Amino acid sequence: MSQSLCTDLVGGVLTLRLNRPGQMNALDSELIAALGDEIASASLNRDVRVLLLTGSGSAFCAGADLDEARGLSKDPKDFETWLYSWKKTFSRLETIGKPTLAVVDGWALAGGLELALACDIVIASESSRLGDVHIRHGLVPGGGGTVRLPDAVGRRVARWLMFTGAIITAREAMGIGLVQAVFSDDEFNVKVQELAAGISRASAPALAFMKEMTRVGGDTSDLLSAEIDQGVLILCGIDAKEGLESFVGKRTPRFSEAPLSVELP
Repeated sequence: MSQSLCTDLVGGVLTLRLNRPGQMNALDSELIAALGDEIASASLNRDVRVLLLTGSGSAFCAGADLDEARGLSKDPKDFETWLYSWKKTFSRLETIGKPTLAVVDGWALAGGLELALACDIVIASESSRLGDVHIRHGLVPGGGGTVRLPDAVGRRVARWLMFTGAIITAREAMGIGLVQAVFSDDEFNVKVQELAAGISRASAPALAFMKEMTRVGGDTSDLLSAEIDQGVLILCGIDAKEGLESFVGKRTPRFSEAPLSVELP
């Protein structure tokens, strides 16, 4: 286990904490690899139902380790290999069949914002600040920002954020759809744990199905058919039966643990 990444599994909620506070949790090769390995492990662990990604100290993540980036940029092949390692890890985060929450308590900038965008939901504390600041350094996104940021906020708003390098408040980020919930600093951790615990109690197959169906693009007709074809497996499955029976019986449902493998056109 890398010292730059801390893990904690409690009640089905796995917390992955970037642990380079002195560097504002900047992403270097070691941390990227460790994060990718933990996500891959979590995907196979039935005890993990929800994944939280957060950072130590004053930042969620300030982006790439620029010292490492400067060294790698001397050889385009080395730099390309480095960026593909980002792609591999971020794609694992985006496609894991379990809900992922970016827990932003502090700065989320450049590659750090791209990391948050690879998660399903972004939660931020009131004092947090977010921005794509690549342009300030003559750089461009390399961690999926040109794809995921427009998907989150629309093309024009994404271009504004990227062209200006603006750093915005958590409330402003929520207003444009970049952040889904903002909690006050003093109750932030409690609210995040309550949210994660609530999601962890939901049906794992249903969550996996909804995540995959809302993630993919393609022909609308094909996707609507896939929603029906794959949805039947959920709606006629044991969790749906348990949900209905618990509703009639006025009791808390006891859902299964196994996620569903969703096949798409």
